[in-house]
Amino acid sequence: MEQFRFEDLESLACELPEEILRYKMSGNLAEADAAIDRWLTQPVAEELKTRLRVEKKFLTILPEQFPFTAAEVVQSMQEKLPSFSEKDLERLDRTGYAEWIWIEGEKHYIHNIVRNIVNEDPETVKALGIPEEDIREKEILKDEIARMKEKGSARWKYRIRATIRLKEEEFVPGMRVKVHMPIPAKLFQVTRVEILDYDKAMKAIDPEDALRRTICFEDTLEENREFFVEYEYEICAVYHDLWGQAGKEEASAECKGEACTDCTESSVSMSCELPEEAAECLKEQYPHIRFSPYIKALAAEIVGEEKNPLEKARRIYDYVTKDVHYSFMREYMIIEDIPQYCARNLRGDCGVQALLFITLCRAAGVPARWQSGLYAHPMYCGSHDWALFYAEPYGWLFADLSFGGSAFRDGDEERRRFYFGNLDPFRMPANNAFQHPFTRPKTFWPLDPYDSQQGELESEVCGYLARQLERKPALLKAERIED
Repeated sequence: MEQFRFEDLESLACELPEEILRYKMSGNLAEADAAIDRWLTQPVAEELKTRLRVEKKFLTILPEQFPFTAAEVVQSMQEKLPSFSEKDLERLDRTGYAEWIWIEGEKHYIHNIVRNIVNEDPETVKALGIPEEDIREKEILKDEIARMKEKGSARWKYRIRATIRLKEEEFVPGMRVKVHMPIPAKLFQVTRVEILDYDKAMKAIDPEDALRRTICFEDTLEENREFFVEYEYEICAVYHDLWGQAGKEEASAECKGEACTDCTESSVSMSCELPEEAAECLKEQYPHIRFSPYIKALAAEIVGEEKNPLEKARRIYDYVTKDVHYSFMREYMIIEDIPQYCARNLRGDCGVQALLFITLCRAAGVPARWQSGLYAHPMYCGSHDWALFYAEPYGWLFADLSFGGSAFRDGDEERRRFYFGNLDPFRMPANNAFQHPFTRPKTFWPLDPYDSQQGELESEVCGYLARQLERKPALLKAERIED
């Protein structure tokens, strides 16, 4: 199944027949595929048949996402930590830092397992030590947070050049390609955007307020080459004290919808938007933002008798940042229910944690929504996801669950609290909605149907996965705008 219809995603809420699940969970993927073919001939609802066809796609991707045997993991880890052994891997199996599945009778580990172990397992981190560049990155981050608290906001200007191309082994001369590359949307904290330069094959640029903003290219390639876009934007990050006395007084005051003079799109000014927009962010959105019995029970247990939306969101933030550990993930497209995966396994990356927060908030009656793009720090530029929630008198407020969780693991409660209600200014937001279609639709399965961070490429015959592409967002300039 290659042709993609966005509405097919909703079928992921359908449970597979037990026969297929048994084969899949035991690692007999060929038998699972054959069972799907048999079930497609049975008198079942079309929705289930759509789910079966989607599952055939997933079965082709699973082995690529879990390529390493236990022996290969141990060997790779010993290159970084010679004392690493099979017993260490068994310990990681039990503590949840080593994700694996069965494939043809043997355990196979996720493709980013070494990165998970080196960055997230406390014992391995202690043995290896924290890299100097990571320490310096956090120092810059903490200094900027302190400055925001002192001045009330932070304004930064960025210039980024993003590129994408097919790997040489995937290229075929004369192929027709379509490319989507994310660009900043002028919403919430973004106050100015300028597209400076782009590839000659540009077909369309989405409007500034697009919820999943991209620039689209279409071309016939006789030689393999990269597509690029270069842009400049400005961020205004406003600070809200939601924990101290000042925050308590502000929360009890009448909303006046005031914003700083330089930041007309700030989160404070969002408090005066029509209630209908917030109401839209209370709804389920299949297949992932859905109020399953477990999600409803978990949300009710977390918020208890609390009625205030801000306090409900705070309790959910505390739960995710303290009880879910960070883990690099398989492709989102092959996870049937992302928030429930996180809630059941207590692990997930930035987007998985953000989506659990959003779903729990909505289930508890707190409007919440998605935002994502890049973390554009002066020392690092890469993909990142976070969330927003709605609470009067503030309006839309930010929550960065993985950054808050990182601060918790570091024992930095002040920094953990900052990311409830606030974001640092080191961001490039391109997506202001989860699972939103491109303005110019794709023909084939997207690399990620839910998010857009570093670009997607498809030809006339297929779409391409991350491993088949070379993608790079390069930060050319990051400078503070002084008052």
